[in-house]
Amino acid sequence: MKIPKGFNLPDEKYIISESDIVEILIAYNNQDYEWILYFFESLVPVQNIKKHFNTEEQTYTFDEVIKLAGISLPKNNK
Repeated sequence: MKIPKGFNLPDEKYIISESDIVEILIAYNNQDYEWILYFFESLVPVQNIKKHFNTEEQTYTFDEVIKLAGISLPKNNK
């Protein structure tokens, strides 16, 4: 799947637990891509996340989570 040229994701924050990550990896291993899409489509942004967490030390970007899991995504050629 090609990412559309000029497409930018919104700068919103989400909370995903360790158990969520495990479930995503299990679904990926089982090739249950429909469940993975449902999971990400159903996430709700968190408002004022800085009040709840030290966002520099305790959070990861989506790209970092995917990289830590050893999954390589296609490059976005801009």
